[in-house]
Amino acid sequence: MDIPVNEIVARAKNDVKRDFGSFTEKRPFTGLVKAKPRKALSALTFAGKAGEYPQAFWSSMINDLPEDISPRLRRAFLHRLARLPQSVVAELRHTLGRWLEQKFVPVLEFDEGLGWCVYDHIVDGILSGGVDAAKSGLGDVREGGEIVERSNRTLDHAINGPLGMCTEALFRAVPGDTQQPGSLIPQHLKNRVERLFAASGEGSDHAVSVAMRRLNWLMYVDPIWTQARLIPMLAFDHPASEPAWNGFLHSEQVPWPPLAELIKPLLIDLFPWIDGFSWDRELSNVAAQWLGFMRVFHPDQPEGLTKQEMRTVLRSMADESRNHFIFWLGRVGQKNENGWIELVVPFIDNVWPRERRFRTSTLMRAWIGLLDDTGDHFPVVYRAVKKLLVPVETNDHPFYRFTREINDEEPITTRFPEATLDLMNTVTPQVLTRPPYELPKVLALIAEINPALTSDPRYLRLKDLIERS
Repeated sequence: MDIPVNEIVARAKNDVKRDFGSFTEKRPFTGLVKAKPRKALSALTFAGKAGEYPQAFWSSMINDLPEDISPRLRRAFLHRLARLPQSVVAELRHTLGRWLEQKFVPVLEFDEGLGWCVYDHIVDGILSGGVDAAKSGLGDVREGGEIVERSNRTLDHAINGPLGMCTEALFRAVPGDTQQPGSLIPQHLKNRVERLFAASGEGSDHAVSVAMRRLNWLMYVDPIWTQARLIPMLAFDHPASEPAWNGFLHSEQVPWPPLAELIKPLLIDLFPWIDGFSWDRELSNVAAQWLGFMRVFHPDQPEGLTKQEMRTVLRSMADESRNHFIFWLGRVGQKNENGWIELVVPFIDNVWPRERRFRTSTLMRAWIGLLDDTGDHFPVVYRAVKKLLVPVETNDHPFYRFTREINDEEPITTRFPEATLDLMNTVTPQVLTRPPYELPKVLALIAEINPALTSDPRYLRLKDLIERS
């Protein structure tokens, strides 16, 4: 703090170290940025005149600059950024990209013209670095010490890539707290977004993913541009279709009805195309839920699905997606007034495919998981689900909620002993190869609640199986 400006960078380089056996790393320049930011900036300016731009110190200057500096110093700092050599910007690409993402809006509020000058200079510098400069900072995913092959054309990579961060900064800079329908994105912003779409290497994918995450909103505020430039990327044969869909499926809500109507043909054919990518499997589940929403809440509408369309979608899904879809159906029943009777049961009765290949042990467990959340509607929902169940011997315990109190509610078996008995009879095979775990408990509770059922043929069959296993 007390030495001359022209000696600071050299001294700081020598002082950056970690003493042997210490967990503390000395970073005196970072301390200088926080305590005397003007002097730190002057030291970097002096070093720059000699062609020296130490990356670690510039990163600290960008990341640790205090918020309460004077307007004059803030303007000087922004001018220094706008004059950094492009090669230096390329080296600092992740630091500058994150800074734009987090600080660009306050910079525009401070000085809009200077802010856009800084933004364009940073993008120019990153683009000048070529394909390597646009790569994401996200590393390999490992499981059990082995690298898991995952696509790098995803939103996860985009938000950790410098051009993805620059794209995010642009959308955060859209003026106005609440956008009105058709209020439009400023043309200069769209021009900059499209320039990022044309970047080389991963950079283009990152810009596309970040933009497509906002597809609902963009369709709302600027439908003409969105239909002309963004929606075509969703076509399966478009070069950007993978990052486009990955970003879109990361949006937080189902497609807005006018958007859903436009892209419905693509949504209907999304499976099994989407399963061909090495993505997080959760995105396939999101896609399945979107399609389910379109059928359950917009049946036979232009923005919804017909019975046949939804049935085709269900047939095209992987087993795992169908399994999660059943879980989502259970949420529909729980979260909507009279949802079990008006929404879930009609869907199961009229839409779910009847083929034998869709009655697997995995799906059976999913249906049991749905049934144990139905509360007072268990008998009605069970009647709809029964035709989809198959006898299966399981290693897990899918019926534990049928004999236990959950959230102070009586067990399902206690409330509906006859329906529970029929369920157990339906899903229990004719021969058991190992002693069943939950079945004896369920039968004991049935006998306690309704002794008359102990003479029922279904009860006697199950009891005999237990005694012989």
